[in-house]
Amino acid sequence: MISYSNPLFSIIVFLLIIAITIIITNFLGSLKEKNRIKHLKEFIDKFEFLNDKEIKTVLKDEVSINALFLLAMAFEKEGNYEKSLNIYLAILENVNKNEKFDVLQKVAKVYFQAGFLHKSREALLEILRSKPRNKDALKLLLIVDDKLKNYDEMENIIEIFEELEVDVEKEKCYILFKKALFEMDKIKLKKIYKKYPCLKRSYISFLIYNNPKEIFDEIDEDDVYEMIDIFYNYDSLPAKNSALIQIKAAKKEIKTTIKSPVFELEVLKHLPNGLADLEFEYICQNCKHIYPIYDERCPNCKELFSFKVEAIISKNNLKYRESYN
Repeated sequence: MISYSNPLFSIIVFLLIIAITIIITNFLGSLKEKNRIKHLKEFIDKFEFLNDKEIKTVLKDEVSINALFLLAMAFEKEGNYEKSLNIYLAILENVNKNEKFDVLQKVAKVYFQAGFLHKSREALLEILRSKPRNKDALKLLLIVDDKLKNYDEMENIIEIFEELEVDVEKEKCYILFKKALFEMDKIKLKKIYKKYPCLKRSYISFLIYNNPKEIFDEIDEDDVYEMIDIFYNYDSLPAKNSALIQIKAAKKEIKTTIKSPVFELEVLKHLPNGLADLEFEYICQNCKHIYPIYDERCPNCKELFSFKVEAIISKNNLKYRESYN
């Protein structure tokens, strides 16, 4: 019999502790994996989709699944979200656990595109339950929460991105501004704008509806041309700088012999009153998509503050266009 004082006894106890630790760790890991799979299955079961017999017939091997995946992407691209989701969710039940999250991310994206924001959010949270540092899922969740005005949740996501050393300066100042705007805290809004110049247009837009007289103390000539759509559609502009004078002259409110650096304004100055007017388009400098309405976040690439204004002289079918550079 081994004595308690025998060194061999200490070694045996030590090895026994290691063995028990390994067994417990493996058991807990297995239990965690089972719970993860259970949660994923419960999540999938929550969503209704058509049990298309043709899809189930095709789902036989990896080649068939890849073919269906491409088909789902094609439906997604053409905007047929119902058929796309039908296929993605069918695939989700027939791929291994490592591939499930890639498909689930597609499901989240299609739900977002279709306007089902809460379902998209559920799918993204399911991904992040197992992969909390998935950057693509976090980015889409940030945009979904923006649509839902979940600004506190957005701040939590920003903190994760900062831990991952991702540049989210624009997102950070955007959230601060939106929260201050929601609270209608005018002092905080001005402080945030002064710290983050990329918010200038957002702040000017806020002033138009709340304190329009202050606008002209915050802008210079370049600002006027950069936001020409705002000032062209603003009534009773003061002639505080040459850019504002040029807009007033184009609208036939005053006369000036000084030539405008903006082609569209110069043309309007020389056309008979009422013959033509200005319209505006907004071009994303990141993805080059064009939109008829300004948005702080590009609907296509989701980039913040990327729109550039383009003025268009319009009269029936007559259009002259040139960007202000």
